[in-house]
Amino acid sequence: MVENLLNQIIEGYCQPRRDRFDFFWSILLDSSILPLGGKVKAVSAIAQQLKFKVDASQLHNILSLRNAFAHHETDSHPLFVVGKTPAQSSAHYQLHIISSSGKVTRKRREDALKEFRVAYKAAKANLVELVQLVKGKNASDAT
Repeated sequence: MVENLLNQIIEGYCQPRRDRFDFFWSILLDSSILPLGGKVKAVSAIAQQLKFKVDASQLHNILSLRNAFAHHETDSHPLFVVGKTPAQSSAHYQLHIISSSGKVTRKRREDALKEFRVAYKAAKANLVELVQLVKGKNASDAT
């Protein structure tokens, strides 16, 4: 969903000619040509042009968490904490998250999923607003 919104913003801002539309979507916006991180940068530049505030940190957070979930088995990195009593002992699975700056953090999978959901909801709302702005600007440019 996030990638589709990023694509809509880029396409809406660039307004490719009708005869180039399929090429634009199927080649230029393909993730193997323009990866998600590049799309975030492009959308951030578009937002600056339109004087719109995009929360790129939320988008980078989503990408980091998504990559961590996608590249770790669900039973990777078990952590057992042995307490002084059985009631103080615990076990959970960790997720190792690498940020765009290269910093590695470790979180409980459940906590990372909650964080992803919050960031996703906020980023989605922000991107939908930018899609509407781009489409509205295009409509006003046409008149």
